[in-house]
Amino acid sequence: MKFIKTLRCDLNKTFVNIGFVGAVLLTFVLCFTAPAYTDTSNMKTYSIFEALFSMDRKFIESHFEFAANTLARMGMNGYVTLFLPIIVAFPFMVAFCTERNNGNIRFVIARTGKMRYYLSKFVSCFLCGGLAVLIGISMFMVAMHILFPPMSSYNVGNEIYGGMAQQSEFALNLRYLFSNFLNGAIATMPAFFLSSFCKNPYIITCIPFMFTYVWETVMSKLMNNAIENHYFGKAFETMTSFAPSSAQNMFDNRSHVAVTSIVFNTSFVAVFLIGFILIMSKTRDKGT
Repeated sequence: MKFIKTLRCDLNKTFVNIGFVGAVLLTFVLCFTAPAYTDTSNMKTYSIFEALFSMDRKFIESHFEFAANTLARMGMNGYVTLFLPIIVAFPFMVAFCTERNNGNIRFVIARTGKMRYYLSKFVSCFLCGGLAVLIGISMFMVAMHILFPPMSSYNVGNEIYGGMAQQSEFALNLRYLFSNFLNGAIATMPAFFLSSFCKNPYIITCIPFMFTYVWETVMSKLMNNAIENHYFGKAFETMTSFAPSSAQNMFDNRSHVAVTSIVFNTSFVAVFLIGFILIMSKTRDKGT
């Protein structure tokens, strides 16, 4: 019961601040940078923003690539993934840095206990990061169904979307939303770990961004080399399970990809949590 009370208090601090609102809105806006259409005549790719403001409505209504059902699940293909470590750090970082910099952390830990405090911070950080992305993505999906025509309005055969036709739209959307909740929650871990020894909110947000950018660049080069050397199949698919956004693969229909992604992401979270606890237990600002 004491842990639940501590967690409820931390969730209130993390949810009820401008950082959480900002994270939701940033996720929503950046989803519009996802690619919507590629002009085969010049290979120019148009984002959803460009499609809305530069393309004729008749053109949109005559090309099934603009179907709301498809675009609704394209949001994470834009700049959201790149900036995700910054976005999801906002809710937790604002509340925790304020608590630590004004000295209240001493009194909170003395009242709740060290381990209960650490685990409560972890759960609130994990949940709020994931929920910020989940709400932002949900708003984007609703917007797509308002702004673009449904797939049923296009005259296309089942052979184009045969795989999708065999699954219910609700099941596809539910799996997409939950995978991105996990994607956002896991992306909070670098910032969560940094906050154990850093009190500067700018460093807490910038270093995870640089870390993820380098990580994404390395994985992209490895996957490109795999393609150039014709290493398709399981080897290439497994590599995608180690990318920054690999949490989305935890629900992959290919069992080896799903298992690899689950093991990797679980280990990723565990390492940062253990590191946070070990460093926080050595700090001197706990009032003990």
